[in-house]
Amino acid sequence: MPDDTEVGSERRRRFLKYLTATAGAGSLAGCFGGEEAGTPTSGGATDQGGQTDSGQDGSSESGGASFTYALGSQPVNLSWWKAYDDITNPITVHLYDTLLEFNRPDMELTPALAKDWTIDDPTHYVYNLREGVTLHNGDEMTVDDVVASANLTTSSEASSPLAWMLSSVDSYNKVDDYTLEIVLSEPDATFQYVPATQAMGIAPKAAIDEKGTDLGQEPVGSGPFKFENWQSGSQVTLSRFEEYWDDDLPNLDEVTFQIVPGGTGRLTGLRQGDFHGSHSLSTDQYSVVEQMQNVDLHRTTSFQTTFQVMNLEMEPFDNPTVRRAINFATDTKAITESVVGKYGTPAISMLPENMFGHVTPDDLEYGGYQYDPDRARSMLDEAGLTGDPRFEFTLMTTNATFLRKPSIIMQEQLGEVGIKVNINQVEQSKMLSVSRAPLDEHPGMITSWWASDFPDPGGILNPVFHSDFIVPDGNNWFGYSNPDVDELLNTLRTSVDQAEREQAAKEANKLIVDDAPAVFMVHPDTTRALNQNVQNFEGAMPSFVTHFNTFLRDVALEQ
Repeated sequence: MPDDTEVGSERRRRFLKYLTATAGAGSLAGCFGGEEAGTPTSGGATDQGGQTDSGQDGSSESGGASFTYALGSQPVNLSWWKAYDDITNPITVHLYDTLLEFNRPDMELTPALAKDWTIDDPTHYVYNLREGVTLHNGDEMTVDDVVASANLTTSSEASSPLAWMLSSVDSYNKVDDYTLEIVLSEPDATFQYVPATQAMGIAPKAAIDEKGTDLGQEPVGSGPFKFENWQSGSQVTLSRFEEYWDDDLPNLDEVTFQIVPGGTGRLTGLRQGDFHGSHSLSTDQYSVVEQMQNVDLHRTTSFQTTFQVMNLEMEPFDNPTVRRAINFATDTKAITESVVGKYGTPAISMLPENMFGHVTPDDLEYGGYQYDPDRARSMLDEAGLTGDPRFEFTLMTTNATFLRKPSIIMQEQLGEVGIKVNINQVEQSKMLSVSRAPLDEHPGMITSWWASDFPDPGGILNPVFHSDFIVPDGNNWFGYSNPDVDELLNTLRTSVDQAEREQAAKEANKLIVDDAPAVFMVHPDTTRALNQNVQNFEGAMPSFVTHFNTFLRDVALEQ
């Protein structure tokens, strides 16, 4: 790969010159308050007079500013190895840098803590680290820190949902203090992306040796911001890391991730300028955000799917006829229209149209399960489920609109074919812990979502449907196991022939949909709402790629 060491720095320097030239020329209309006066917050939001809650002029000694970002719930913890949800990741990506990163908005791999890298053959990757990088504890980064961090991710103590990304690694070889060779046990087409994810977040080896998994509560990392405090249920505060390796970045002095469980509260805070940004908005609020004069809704087609996970070890979900009947009884088009409207598309499978391996109804034995309640009733009769109700189960969901709303609609639709659904609404942290527990601790269904970690179907199909990753050791929450699918997914992972990979992805996807381990409902768009005075944001990327990106490192606030 080319050495792009100076590319990002020069681009950011040009931006800082632009910012200096425009400072004092006046704020954009509606910034910090829009049509209403802003309310000062702990994150330093300004009122219409430009005063922060500290009574200063919005700038610190280093010329930065305080940024407040609203989250919908409490993070799980502040470790890189547990950061696998859209609440935790926006925080942790700013604490732990990675060897590589995805550029915005093209999702191409670019240098980060590795200044360059080479792929000698499909199983040998060499990363040349930057020299002189200071970590949050004052140590200089070496290969030892990278290896210790990766080993913690895959340790039994960490029980990391990201460990699957490193499952093909055979060894980490230290060539010298700044050269790391990673040897894979077999070719893995998606491994090229792993060093740009939080699976390879980097912390000081000394801190890992001292704290182990306790780092998740008091993080010490390598990113543009360092940990200041975590007020449980209220906020997480990070401060600018003065010795950060990338020139004068970050531009911000402080970032406060404020926990605002109510969607209305996040919406009001954006309108009033209390929050500079949020992605934790209900899909039915997007149109409201788009009407705000002081806020931009950044939007792109996603790699994400909302779906109903069936517990295949529980009767009657162990019967594929029943699973198919449930699919025919569910009107995913109506659910999509109700839940996301124009901000997404109905799902046929886990792979959206912008990813190879996508299937159409014509590809599938059951035609993509077009809504047909009469056929559903006939299949349930065939399965011997003729009682009143035919059967009853618990569906777990959260209060997030994009999960709760389809659950309620599905409850009504399944009721029409004689299936009784009891909804158990829990906090997101509770649902995450249950979904990653052994299957005998799961309810009948869980409303969930998955978004690819890479611009590749291997980031969806392999971790979610390969039998090697059945919970609690992975993210196959269904207990789904099909030897033919496993073989195809092995090809998808190990082949270096793109045509062969595309064929394997499509064939595996067809089998999965026909087996019906889930109801695939919606591909929602990826969005991020930012105040219009936020500068140097380079566009949204599809989930989950966007949640591995340190988007606040580069941004600045127009003064």
